[in-house]
Amino acid sequence: MRHTIQIALAIAICLVGFSQPVFAQGAGIEWDILNQEVEKLYREANYSKVILVAEQALNVAEENIGLDHPYVTTSLENIAILYKATIRAHEAKN
Repeated sequence: MRHTIQIALAIAICLVGFSQPVFAQGAGIEWDILNQEVEKLYREANYSKVILVAEQALNVAEENIGLDHPYVTTSLENIAILYKATIRAHEAKN
């Protein structure tokens, strides 16, 4: 009996932990696509466009998943890195 309760509890935890609203899953896919584009543009040193796409990814995360989601943190970190790269690229040209 105890083993059955433990299994049922483990299943319940998995269901609650891994289930997300449909909008969040869709936003996650959109966020992933945008971040793949960010990586591509960054490798190409297309700094003017990459920041815009990174900001779009941030907006998707904030509006659809919530401010406390790790995607928001990652997006903010990406934007900070991109601003630093843009400054360095500008300084290198001058």
